[in-house]
Amino acid sequence: MMKYLTIVKLSLLLYFIGFSGSMEAQTLNSCFQLIPQPQKVEVFTGRGLQYGELTCVTAMDNISIPVLGSIIGGLPQCEKSGKGIRLVLSSGKNVPESAEGYMLEIKEKGVTITARDKAGLFYGCQTLEQLLEDSRDFKQEIPLLRIIDYPKLAYRAVHFDTKHHLDRMEYYYRSIDRLARYKINAVIWEIEDKLGYTRQPEISAPNAISKQEMASLCLYAKNRNIEISPLVQGLGHAGFILKHHWELRENPISDWEFCPSDPRTYDLQFNLYKDAIEAMPFGKYLHIGGDEITAIGIDERCKATGKSAFELQMIWLNKVCQFATDHGRIPIFWDDMPIKYAGLWEIIHSTDSDDEIAKTWNTEKLDAAISLFPKECVYMRWNYGDATTPAHQRILKWYHDKGLKVMGATAAASGNSPFLPRENSKASYIKGFSQLVADNQLEGILATAWDDGSPHWETIWRGFIAQGEYGWNPPARDIETFKKAFAQREFGFKPEEHRMDFLDELEKAVFFFDGALVVSGRRNPAWGTINYKLMELPDKLNPGAWSQTYREKIEKAKEEEKRYHEICQGIKTARQEALRNRYTLEVYEQTNQLQNFPTRLLIALNAFDTASGDSARADALKKLSEVCDYFQEMRNSLENVYGQTRFMSNPDGYIADHNHHNHLSAKTNNSDWIFLYEKPMVEKLRKWLEK
Repeated sequence: MMKYLTIVKLSLLLYFIGFSGSMEAQTLNSCFQLIPQPQKVEVFTGRGLQYGELTCVTAMDNISIPVLGSIIGGLPQCEKSGKGIRLVLSSGKNVPESAEGYMLEIKEKGVTITARDKAGLFYGCQTLEQLLEDSRDFKQEIPLLRIIDYPKLAYRAVHFDTKHHLDRMEYYYRSIDRLARYKINAVIWEIEDKLGYTRQPEISAPNAISKQEMASLCLYAKNRNIEISPLVQGLGHAGFILKHHWELRENPISDWEFCPSDPRTYDLQFNLYKDAIEAMPFGKYLHIGGDEITAIGIDERCKATGKSAFELQMIWLNKVCQFATDHGRIPIFWDDMPIKYAGLWEIIHSTDSDDEIAKTWNTEKLDAAISLFPKECVYMRWNYGDATTPAHQRILKWYHDKGLKVMGATAAASGNSPFLPRENSKASYIKGFSQLVADNQLEGILATAWDDGSPHWETIWRGFIAQGEYGWNPPARDIETFKKAFAQREFGFKPEEHRMDFLDELEKAVFFFDGALVVSGRRNPAWGTINYKLMELPDKLNPGAWSQTYREKIEKAKEEEKRYHEICQGIKTARQEALRNRYTLEVYEQTNQLQNFPTRLLIALNAFDTASGDSARADALKKLSEVCDYFQEMRNSLENVYGQTRFMSNPDGYIADHNHHNHLSAKTNNSDWIFLYEKPMVEKLRKWLEK
């Protein structure tokens, strides 16, 4: 029988292995960083486990062994002498009641993982894999310990949004492995025209994923305890459908909304639903969209019903929810339209105190319309900022009081952050909403990753992993501590090395990049990219005037140039020191080069405008020409790196929709949208240089 350490001995052990916290909520840190953080860890005396000592993996009572990671999966799966891993299905003492819970014990004779269900065994093995990885990387002994662990949230999903681009199929398989490593157990896939529909083949893009390919990926995910459910946009966001089917438009000049009063709308939508369900056969949900409707009730077919716009929307919702239920799926619906109908949209995003909110809070319209809300539906309450505000909690209470089911939707990448998620990859918002879901016992949490500005997925992963962390254990680490754990898990960097600090600076740098070359318009889709105006170029006959006009931009560019070089050095060191995932660092490197180009150009223009003497002006003109040449070099390099995992352009013959929401990544079928201001500015500058 192992005895607990004395306080003095425990203090010494904690110093060496980084153990902290009370015995009821302990976490390994320093040498051992587990993501997500377990619910409970107990450490004992005795000789622990060194990497390389394990000899085998065996499952008791002939249960099947779950999919294993690369370290444990390399062991024989039969009895061997020495320290082995035993997998046990049991409902015995200390085994969590959750099907995904497990008890992991490292004893002097070996390792035992006990769970009530195979999902728990799978996650116990994932935790052991991380411990062994740290033991190997840092040559540390894993102490004798007992981990009792389970998720606080049963449904922990991330969002795959492929409306504007596709990644390569092998990358999706790698992504499933990565999600499983961090105990994410679901994906909601917004597929739009990137699925090979067989009932409505005209909807599918030329490079769409076939139903068979998708079903194969879903089976791969299922074996790793991840269920994939489709999101097929409904009433609005229908450009991918209505660019082909003009007869079903509510507004003849817009491909945004279906007419909900035309029976053919449902024939077509249900065909798409059937194909999506067949392609993703293991998910329990069908997300039917239904958000951001702008013009319902204007068509003669709708006017003839005598129904209001809101009633028409809810009639549509009830019909599609009934279809989902009839086909064994739980429908999910974005909930913004009812809230907007009630006049509460601005209020629920307020940061005012609860006393202030109470003065204007009024749910009379929602209360009167409650009979229109289908009870079988899950209402996805999306909030990509701070979801813990009093106003937002009030709307959750309304749902609860009315007996409606709710799921939370936060964001790992929102539409207003092109190329790079900001604010620590939205981690604090993910943490806050996850805690809210746990406190209110909502149906689950989804971390959205919108493709509006199409950041490379490698830049989104810190947000996805944050969802893994806080969906499993919402009150776990603070954000800064999580970021250090992320650096260790993903790259093998010790917390004290601060190897990923460059990412904080890169997040700051892209804000200047967004609008550095324009005097009106912003690259951010939420702020508007229509009718932008490029800044003027220097007047060769009036030196200095340009620099005076744009002095604030120039000063900011000089500051950003210093930041750029610091980021370059940070990325260089990280790439040299990383033990894994160097591709992620390559993507960050190319993102850094992209965001620096406007800065480089502004500094070169300022140098010309302030040059004194013919020789200096000639040198400055040469430098400007070199910057123009560098643009193509930078672009080629970025596309080469990004293109290792994603397709950089739509295929020949692809028909673009009307881009009603002005999404940045839907502006061109090739990659020109990435260089929205840089490309025309370089073209403008070349003409200027030729004069």
